[in-house]
Amino acid sequence: MQSRPNISLLKNNYLETYHAIQACLMQHNFSLLLPRNIEKQIFDIVFTAQNQKVPTKKLECNKDLDKFCNKLIYEYNSSVSAIQQVLEGIFTFSILVFFFTLLDVLFEKGVLMSTLITCILISIGYFISNTILRHKETSSPKLRSLLIFGIVLIPFMIMSFLKTKIPSFAVTFPFLDSLVLTLVTGVISFLSYSILSKKYDLFIFIRRK
Repeated sequence: MQSRPNISLLKNNYLETYHAIQACLMQHNFSLLLPRNIEKQIFDIVFTAQNQKVPTKKLECNKDLDKFCNKLIYEYNSSVSAIQQVLEGIFTFSILVFFFTLLDVLFEKGVLMSTLITCILISIGYFISNTILRHKETSSPKLRSLLIFGIVLIPFMIMSFLKTKIPSFAVTFPFLDSLVLTLVTGVISFLSYSILSKKYDLFIFIRRK
């Protein structure tokens, strides 16, 4: 497992360039996860330029940042195995259920049936979108943002409507059962992330300052 790059070594424009690439990768990467070797790759490019005193505006990545990030993500997605995709799906679904059921346990004193159905709908939308986008060599960051917005918003709108029509969707599970469900999904998300981290050298991609 590789360690995270020491970005404190980057100064001024080089640090800004590194953060700009990070932000662009976040827009182009539909998954919550990213391999550490991509992070290391962009760090090495910028750090080498800093050491050699190459102006950031002359870097290849700065000439067309979207194209650069698209290429990195596409090359990575092309190498992802089916097993890794399944593990990523398990992680995404379990962390989603854990987060929303935890909110229900804290504020509703029990998990709502509508919450579970919403999580399933979001996961289905995410899986379909992620599968399609993995095979696209170029894609618009705006399209990805709209997809994420729709994947999350539409299921909530559907369930808000259906809860008023179908009483069973408004059922709340007992507190103990709800707590067990939350803990189980939390453990599954932790274990699946541990496997992805150790075997595939992935990490949760959140921009650092």
